[in-house]
Amino acid sequence: MAEKERKKSRQIDRRMVVEFCQIHFPGARWFFNVRLGPLPAEIQKRYPGMDLDRLARVWKKTCDAVVITAEALTLIEGEVIRPIEALGELLVYRDLIAQTPELAAYRNLPVKMLLVTPQKDPTIEPTIADHGIEVIFYRPQWVERYLKEVM
Repeated sequence: MAEKERKKSRQIDRRMVVEFCQIHFPGARWFFNVRLGPLPAEIQKRYPGMDLDRLARVWKKTCDAVVITAEALTLIEGEVIRPIEALGELLVYRDLIAQTPELAAYRNLPVKMLLVTPQKDPTIEPTIADHGIEVIFYRPQWVERYLKEVM
């Protein structure tokens, strides 16, 4: 896939996740494009004096959304085209919560992993079940139009 197409796909994924959170988690606390985990120590040592926040954009993992409710901390990944891509990301993100200082206040909450996608991929169902990942199919009209353009 060309870089321009991938960039547009990311923007579509992001728009879908933001809209989904507004509809399905009204009144909850949302964080979008959340960097999880620490910057690797070897990177900090290798580049002394550099803006570590800028480096973190490259090295830290970025979750599409983290939603905080009284019941849970929910990690959300949105994938319009290839839902399989979100599975590994969600598992890594789950493991990075304990190492993310910005989420320290929420570590006592149960963690849920949620894949938001407009299309079903039956090949990933066993993996989803094995790892406790929930899938919600969300396909508003604007996503439908986008899919017709690219598929």
